Amino acid sequence: MRQQMQIHPDCNEAVVGLINQLPLLFDELCAVLANTAAPGLAIHAAKDARSHARERWRQGFALEELYMELDLLQRCVNAAVREYFAEINSRTAQQEVHEAIDRFFSAATRNAIRQFRSEQERHVADALAERERALAAQRKSDERLRIAAEAAGLGIFEWDPRTDCAVWENARMYEITGQPKELGPMSARQFIDTLVHPDDRPRVNAAMHAATSAAADIHEIFRIRKLQSGTQRMIEASGRFVPEVSGTGCVFVGTLRDVTARVEAEEALKLADRRKDVFLATLAHELRNPLAPVVNAAALLQRPGISADKLLWVHGIIDRHASHLAHLIDDLLDLSRIAAGKITLREQPFDLKTAVDQSIEINAPTAAQRGHRIEVIDTSPLPLYVNGDLTRITQIISNLLDNAIKYTANSGHIRLKVGREDSYASISVEDNGIGMDPDLIPSLFEMFEQEPAAPTGRKSGLGIGLTVARSLVEMHHGTIVASSGGRGHGSCFTVRLPLCDAPEAAIAGMAPDPSAAKEARRVLIVDDNVDAATSLAVLLDDQEVRVAFNGQQALEIARDFDPEIVLLDLGLPDLTGYEVARRLREEYAGKNMFIAALTGYGQPEDRERTQRAGFDQHIVKPARPEEIIALIRTA
Repeated sequence: MRQQMQIHPDCNEAVVGLINQLPLLFDELCAVLANTAAPGLAIHAAKDARSHARERWRQGFALEELYMELDLLQRCVNAAVREYFAEINSRTAQQEVHEAIDRFFSAATRNAIRQFRSEQERHVADALAERERALAAQRKSDERLRIAAEAAGLGIFEWDPRTDCAVWENARMYEITGQPKELGPMSARQFIDTLVHPDDRPRVNAAMHAATSAAADIHEIFRIRKLQSGTQRMIEASGRFVPEVSGTGCVFVGTLRDVTARVEAEEALKLADRRKDVFLATLAHELRNPLAPVVNAAALLQRPGISADKLLWVHGIIDRHASHLAHLIDDLLDLSRIAAGKITLREQPFDLKTAVDQSIEINAPTAAQRGHRIEVIDTSPLPLYVNGDLTRITQIISNLLDNAIKYTANSGHIRLKVGREDSYASISVEDNGIGMDPDLIPSLFEMFEQEPAAPTGRKSGLGIGLTVARSLVEMHHGTIVASSGGRGHGSCFTVRLPLCDAPEAAIAGMAPDPSAAKEARRVLIVDDNVDAATSLAVLLDDQEVRVAFNGQQALEIARDFDPEIVLLDLGLPDLTGYEVARRLREEYAGKNMFIAALTGYGQPEDRERTQRAGFDQHIVKPARPEEIIALIRTA
């Protein structure tokens, strides 16, 4: 057969293809018979075959009937041939026709078988290719899962509760548990009995039992102790039961993750939140405490005929507690600036002993009130020059002294030792106070951390002094450490700061002699806080002072008063202090007028803004009277 038959699967398209194809088969058969000695037979056979095929096709055709149809078709053709040769006596022609028909149908059958096999092989090849693609996709998906699990730090395992056998899918399981790889995986029961913390074991066993009984999911966080190293870790276990490949049961597929860092971070946040609450309560207490004596002192001042001694006593009360409030506010502001990274150091070489002297001067009144003796031990006969901010280093030493005074019982002994250690200057503050638990020492410099109680039975201060001290020491490239022999054995704080070369020439003291006679200066005080402005004017009663309570009034007074010094608040009700300073500079251009900002705004950006606006100095409220008087004398 010269033209090949198209063999298709058993479907509607196959039926249509065969219906269209078989008439061509008949045509070929007719052409074969036409070449024989009986052309009439060809026409007769073709006619009968077509009639038979059309009738069969109308009844419906299926692929599996192919061979039966070909056989039936061959018999029909042979019957027609025999009928034809019954009328024509020609054995030779009859034999040739039968041989041609046999060859034709044999070739058709072989071709059909060949095409059927080819189609089957193609189907098998397609199925194998599809299976290979599915396996490749599964391998790719498994690889992605493994990569994701490794990136997430997950250990993957499988456990069969019927046999108590386990499979550990990746090396992370061995890393999490500390199990040597040569020993192979543990079963779930071995894992719980060997690694899980005894206090957590009942909970984990109950969760596994519930999951096994109900084929439910499990999610637990518990402690384990790693094999070999013995370190304790927090583990998160998750998983669920899934059908086994064979379909005969379920296996537990789960993951393990080491969540120690996350749990510790969560606990640290909770602790910080508790410390914050304690700090806010302490802050309210510490701010209210100094206000009570100040209010009482104000009431005493209203009494007529108060004696000079009592007036001096009231003055001392107000001064001490106002200084305490100012100190609290300064600590809070420093804490905020440190957290925001806005502390700017004014570094210059100076003798560290200067800062020591100033810090003792600051804390001496409080120490005397408690009956403490401050002993200074100087082991270095030469100056100890450091490159730093004198004010900030004085603050560091003052905070340490203040801490020693708070946590030492009355009539205590505080030793301040100054010396040199290699290329560092060393300052240590040691007391014989309540001491510290060694376990608490590492956290003492954390924000809001305090020793549980002062000798008075309550906490004193805000718990931020040591935090500020440590930050300032680190900004000066130094170190600070604490030590204690335990409760009741006192404490010691040691600061080490890098030494620098001495300045080329000693700088003469620049502070003016307070006893030197100075003529009165014209001072203009501008502040919308009437009490603050008038009380400052009373303090400067040895000067020629005028007071203004808003910006416009200040400009009007300045035209007649011609002030030499202006102490100017920034937050005025009409004009800002910046605008007042700008107008004064314009109206009195060429005159030597000293303008100082006296404000509650003390951030570095506030200082930069006042400098740009033409201020000569920036003073943060509340300023000590000595500072204002010194400014008046040196401006």
